[in-house]
Amino acid sequence: MLTLGNGVAMGYSRLMPPRRTKEISIRDVARAAGVSVATASRAMSKTDYPVAAGTRQQVIDAARALGFVPNAMARGLARSRSDSVGVVIPSANAYYAAMMSGIEAATHAQGLTMLLGLTNGDEGRREAYITAFLERRVDGILVCAAAHDQRPSRPPEEMPVPVVLIGQQPNAGYSIIRTDNVAAGHTAARHLWSLGHRRYAYITPDDAWYDFRDRRLGMMGFLESTGEPFSVELLDEIRGETDAYRRVSDACRNGFDATAIVASTDRHALGALAALADAGVRVPEDKAVMGFDNYITSSFLRPSLTSMSMPAMEMGRLGIEYLRQKINGSAVPQDTVLQAALVARQSTGSSHGA
Repeated sequence: MLTLGNGVAMGYSRLMPPRRTKEISIRDVARAAGVSVATASRAMSKTDYPVAAGTRQQVIDAARALGFVPNAMARGLARSRSDSVGVVIPSANAYYAAMMSGIEAATHAQGLTMLLGLTNGDEGRREAYITAFLERRVDGILVCAAAHDQRPSRPPEEMPVPVVLIGQQPNAGYSIIRTDNVAAGHTAARHLWSLGHRRYAYITPDDAWYDFRDRRLGMMGFLESTGEPFSVELLDEIRGETDAYRRVSDACRNGFDATAIVASTDRHALGALAALADAGVRVPEDKAVMGFDNYITSSFLRPSLTSMSMPAMEMGRLGIEYLRQKINGSAVPQDTVLQAALVARQSTGSSHGA
């Protein structure tokens, strides 16, 4: 009997298929399909070895009829490959969900199996997942950074498999794919400046978070390059929508001088928009708001949110492509820098308070 968590008991005989008395082998599949063992093996493999389409389908049909499941571990031992990669990712939020879409599509296209480790920003858990992946003999590891990762991982010479990094990390020697967040901040400030804004507020967690620090540096770099007067109010130690809502609400009650709010992510911008709406502040007529990451939901807000679109999906795809190349012994660039793109929507408009 099988007892479920709610105490309900069910009979195994009604749930489980009959136990096979003999393990089905590739030889059985070949015999049923009327082909050689070598042809059956090639037809069932992930390789591009030429097998006639009709023959391949004949083998697949025979395997399904017999209930044959290829032994990936045995095949991997024979080839010294597991055809699997480990992926470490810090969060399940919209930004990393887009990155995972690119990773999943690329692993599928490359014929790879993905083992996923979600760290929730815990660097100790990151290291534990890397160890677990190595124990499972993955062919390579892709490590996606949290914006606040500070603890270095083990150096490349201690890694027995290829490793590729995504996002700014304190790890030297690895191939890395990242976005130019300084340029993204520069573009955001230039857009708002062109609309007449001279008084800004920047919403961020803190400067220890690489991406958010670089976005602020880019914004400040542009403003200083104008040679004209400007002001920037820093709203820091803001972790998410709730903090952003509270801080912007407080600022509105105490006299909020900024005409443009730059939020370090769309999540922070969402909290700011809610606070402004509740305070009776019009967007964009009274204050402009923009974010970073261009979440899919940002276009459905009202007003729709202007945002810097970060190439998260492309970073994920490229990370797997680089990892596959390194597994195959090919060289890949050491530092690949992608660019964000401005997506101007309804939440930014000309300043009436400049």
